[in-house]
Amino acid sequence: MAELTPDIAAEVLAACQAGTAEVAEALSRTLDASIEIEVGDAGQWSADEPPEGFEGPGLAVVLHCGDAAALFVLPESSGLLPEWYANPDPTGRSKLDTLAQELGMLLLPESLMPERFEAGRVADVRQALADGGLADEAGWVPLTLTREGQAATAHLLWPLAAGGEVLSSGGSDPAADEATASATPDAAASKSAEKTAAASAPAATTASATSSGASASSGTAASHLTLDALPTYIRSLLRVRVPVTATLARKKETLGKILDISPGTIIQFDKSCDELLDLEIGGQKCAEGEAVKVGDKFGIRITSIVLPSERFAPIRAARRAAERARHEAQQRNKAG
Repeated sequence: MAELTPDIAAEVLAACQAGTAEVAEALSRTLDASIEIEVGDAGQWSADEPPEGFEGPGLAVVLHCGDAAALFVLPESSGLLPEWYANPDPTGRSKLDTLAQELGMLLLPESLMPERFEAGRVADVRQALADGGLADEAGWVPLTLTREGQAATAHLLWPLAAGGEVLSSGGSDPAADEATASATPDAAASKSAEKTAAASAPAATTASATSSGASASSGTAASHLTLDALPTYIRSLLRVRVPVTATLARKKETLGKILDISPGTIIQFDKSCDELLDLEIGGQKCAEGEAVKVGDKFGIRITSIVLPSERFAPIRAARRAAERARHEAQQRNKAG
């Protein structure tokens, strides 16, 4: 298996070039704008001479590959980031998580598919790189993003020895903390105490669910709920593997027609090609989504969650039926 080292720059560059169109589509959906991308030449990162904008905040996407990680970063000074990205609502959070997963599949070689993805705002990009343990002479691929004639550069960097520290330590906003401290000293002291308690608490554990032919993972976890805090029986349930199936369409045919199927046979379905796909987990429909292409892979983007159907049974009628069956059985026994 390949390792995430600066020596694989040629492979990473080839992956970036092959996925240019898909990366542009993923960024366009997330940034709510039409983005075009041009991939630059791979090189080595120089911490002493970072590009313009690396002293300020920005969007960081961490792609975890084993013990190392790669980082996609877009400085806020680019002017391409929407305002909501700094404090996303559930919809925005979903957009960032989806972007992280798509970039992990498109920007890195297939032999280095990330195991976990994270995305969020960091207050200082350069400090976040230092906290993440970016290696000396790290690999670097610049990506020029263009929106309506406005150009900016995003950066793909690797390897980071402590990718999990990028968002946890680089995500706070010093300016906001300083303003809070000057306005309300008591609140600032309380916030400082919370940070101290959080630092001494166990790190949040990310649970990942995998299935036959599909996997899903997310680097985000609620700070107040960790896997270790769950009861043992709940933790064991989270490790149960269940089949995940994306259903294009269904149709019933007679055995005679099935036996006539041969190479080249076209089976027509009543379902339109524009309709949503069904996502089933363990044989139960749980969501609907649209088909998407991620590199040379097929995927499904969830558009809605389907609640389980409610089923009611008349208790009294069932009880009467049971009593009737028992009475009939008694009568048969007497007759026998």
